[in-house]
Amino acid sequence: MQLNAAQFGVWYGQRLDPDNPVFNQGGYMELRGPIDIGILKATLELMVAEDESLRLRFAEVEGVPAQHFGPAPDFAVDVVDVSRESDPLAVALEQMRADMAVVPDLERDRLFTHVLFVLGPEHLIWYNRAHHLIHDGHTSAILRRRAAEIYAELAERGEVAGPVFGSFARVLEEQAAYQGSAAQRRDASYWRKVMDGATCPANAGAPSNRVVREISYLDNHVLVQLREFSERAGVSWQQALIAAAVIHRYVWTGERDVLLSLPVSGRVSPAAQGVPGMMANVLPLRCGVDVGETCEALAARVAAQTLRAQWHQRYDSTDLLRDLGWPANGRRLFGPVINIFGDEPPTFAGTPMSMHLFSTGGTAEDLSLTVTRSAGDRLRVDVTIDAAYADTVDLGRYLGSFHRVVDSMTARAGVAVAAVDVLGADRGLVVEGWNATVVDVVDGSLGELFEARVAAVPDAVALVF
Repeated sequence: MQLNAAQFGVWYGQRLDPDNPVFNQGGYMELRGPIDIGILKATLELMVAEDESLRLRFAEVEGVPAQHFGPAPDFAVDVVDVSRESDPLAVALEQMRADMAVVPDLERDRLFTHVLFVLGPEHLIWYNRAHHLIHDGHTSAILRRRAAEIYAELAERGEVAGPVFGSFARVLEEQAAYQGSAAQRRDASYWRKVMDGATCPANAGAPSNRVVREISYLDNHVLVQLREFSERAGVSWQQALIAAAVIHRYVWTGERDVLLSLPVSGRVSPAAQGVPGMMANVLPLRCGVDVGETCEALAARVAAQTLRAQWHQRYDSTDLLRDLGWPANGRRLFGPVINIFGDEPPTFAGTPMSMHLFSTGGTAEDLSLTVTRSAGDRLRVDVTIDAAYADTVDLGRYLGSFHRVVDSMTARAGVAVAAVDVLGADRGLVVEGWNATVVDVVDGSLGELFEARVAAVPDAVALVF
């Protein structure tokens, strides 16, 4: 079978940089409470057996990759007890990060793993890693929910009703049928209209495919404001954060025609929603900014645009770039990425789980803002960029200004876009400190002063441009 469009991009990306672990996606789920390790181990092994995408085998013949379904993987979950270590979490983290740094052979190695770490009484970690060739971010959410369901059934009845995942083979057939179809032509027409007159981002040069990252968390009072804002605007908190990214991009660049990159699951039919596999796509979010508009009104417009994008999300970004005549190499997608994982972590027979992300399994050619739910229902905000471009932006300041946009736009009802404050504590420095430029100078014209410096230090640099 041929790879789908999403898989092709990952395959060739890994082939071009075979030692780079950037396509490993993974993280860990922390469980604090009464958990039966044996049942959890059996849960994960049953889930692996249900996941058809884990049966995929890959091969390349004369430079062309192909895939086929093999037997279910013979897989047993490792249980690693680190509870006697002086710092069990640090030991577990070291082992997990070491595993994330290993690049599997796409044609010979198993492309996933699950490991259980025992940190102490009623304190467990479920670590999972999968190559982006077989799984995407939507799949991770599917697996978390399914694991919670299987665990609850095993704990209550000792057996599982049966597999619930849809068929990835069926999805691949649907994707093949989409090529050249009327649906694809409608999607192409929609995206060409959306992107009519858009400016192509500057060529970014060759990426290193090494990610530089800054991590932060939204303050608790901002979380409260965000939910209240969402209710006023009639949008979800995820859509409100996408609107914040639009406003942030406007205030960062001054451009009112904001263009962002929006990751989507690539799943349109209801049957495909619950299917593990790699189907993710990245499409443009283009939004004109009216500075007199309230942030609530802008959020409602952004929400409508993101919903319309969902109906046309199967149109591959590579095809769209070709339609636009934009280069596919050295590009920065359509603009900075805004990626929100908003699913609520499930409970395991009443025991809560908190999520900790290592990597979403992709490159960060342009700036990427990723929001995930973390422990205690907190929202973690990561900003990443390819290491080759790390000197083009101060990630700490970029992240800090995003936090201030979210705080300012949600602080009260009816804040106009033009009134969003991005300076915060820096306002005194920018408005007063940097403008305190009065200095005493000696008498004489500017020309005379310059000539005096020439005489004093004739070999000094006069001008840098």
